[in-house]
Amino acid sequence: MELARPIAAQSEWHAEAWAIRLIENAAQPAALVTNEGRIVHANAGTSPLQYGDNLIAPLKAALLEMQLTTRMQTLRINTMTRTADDNNRRFDISLIPITTQLTLLLAKDNTLEANLLNALAASRQLFRDLALCSNDFAFETDALAHFTYTSPRGLLGFTAQELHGTRPRSFFGHAGVASLFSVKTPITSREVWTSHKSGQDACIVVTSIPMQDSNGEWCGARGVVRDLTALRIQENQILQARTKDDLMHAIVSAMRAQVEPRRMMLAAADAISAATRSQSVSIHSDASRLTASIGFNQAPGHQLQLETSYGGSKNGTLKLARHQDEAAFETAELELLNDILPHLGIAIALSDLLTQQKPHANQAPSC
Repeated sequence: MELARPIAAQSEWHAEAWAIRLIENAAQPAALVTNEGRIVHANAGTSPLQYGDNLIAPLKAALLEMQLTTRMQTLRINTMTRTADDNNRRFDISLIPITTQLTLLLAKDNTLEANLLNALAASRQLFRDLALCSNDFAFETDALAHFTYTSPRGLLGFTAQELHGTRPRSFFGHAGVASLFSVKTPITSREVWTSHKSGQDACIVVTSIPMQDSNGEWCGARGVVRDLTALRIQENQILQARTKDDLMHAIVSAMRAQVEPRRMMLAAADAISAATRSQSVSIHSDASRLTASIGFNQAPGHQLQLETSYGGSKNGTLKLARHQDEAAFETAELELLNDILPHLGIAIALSDLLTQQKPHANQAPSC
């Protein structure tokens, strides 16, 4: 507002007395100052705003600007620490001219509010930094199951921008997986299989807790997700390698334990059946025409036939079968069987050799 016209000395004296009474009764910092920033009267709360008998430099500058613009000034200042026991303070200041030479300073100490806001901002920044540094995916959803916060790194090939504001079911088709992002009861380390953005299988483990609003009503959930796909694939590879080693060991043990060719092949068939969960396994030798079979005789549902070789030439056949209601043979099982075929070819060649050395019924044993 514009400065009023100069008023009579008697009125100025009443204005000054009124200002002094207001200052003495004010709960917040207040002071009566001259246009040059000299303090005429002040309460105890203004001590951070004064230096000796004068206002601090920022307030003097504001007084000068008020004189130039002839308008009341409002500003926010932060005072610096002066002693070890002092703290930075923040004030919202109003400078109100009451006479031609005197100005009323009214201040509101917002230090506590400022500290709370700074602590909240620091806490949020700390959370963002931790989320950025962590390999886990942090999330928050609202009562409508929309992502309201997503980690910057994203999840399973989906970026944070793609996920934010959308529903989990838009990316994770299985309802059981999508529901883990909007739980109403806490869950810890819930492991599920879903799909990567590329379409490949992915394994994640979810820890999530529900959120309540100020009225205690459920309003969403927040939690973290860890991608375990690489670990589970590695574990599966280790398991397959161990299974292959066990199977090879079983075949070699069968070769060593059995002298009679057919029993040797039966032992190998039994080991292959156990390792591949096949209900029927048959091993056939081309040279001796010997066949060793175990399992059911009825028509199988899923069949697999592989050839064995020794010395660069085919020497036998391996047949496997499962019931119709069982799963078909998978790529991992084919890889396992292809790894043991050379060992099985050696076992068939050894059984052929033993068959050739076995004396015929009409042949007298040698002395």
